[in-house]
Amino acid sequence: MIRRYQPGDHLAIGRIFHEAVHQLASHDYTHEQCLAWSDGEIDFRRWQQRCGRKRPFVKELDGNVVGFMELDPDGHIDCTYIDPAYARRGFMSQIMTTVKDEARAWGLARLYAEVSITALPFFARHGFRHVSNNEVHVRGETLPNFIMECYL
Repeated sequence: MIRRYQPGDHLAIGRIFHEAVHQLASHDYTHEQCLAWSDGEIDFRRWQQRCGRKRPFVKELDGNVVGFMELDPDGHIDCTYIDPAYARRGFMSQIMTTVKDEARAWGLARLYAEVSITALPFFARHGFRHVSNNEVHVRGETLPNFIMECYL
């Protein structure tokens, strides 16, 4: 089931973010870059505040959140992460389909995102095109990513 964030989901979401960075993105980014992206401590209070504000779409499977994606009112997709144990099973594609449907219902014509090297193939499969290269500077590290967009 794909649904919107519910109070308490932030515990799974914070863990998924951290594990996805260190188990999936670590194939494309250095150990130092991954630590800058998500250090050893998961700030669950920050995730609770963020999720309460952004209300991400989540994939729930057997009562557990296994992936999530944020959609801002202007069409910006932020934080697209899957629990590594559930990667490559089509669950993020299910969330993307729901996000696109929601964006159309809001009257949006375009979605855009800053996409990691790891997520680039996923976004490309879903009709996003490369607009430009980008760099994010976090805790003294530079993380390359890509600006991508998709017209609905």
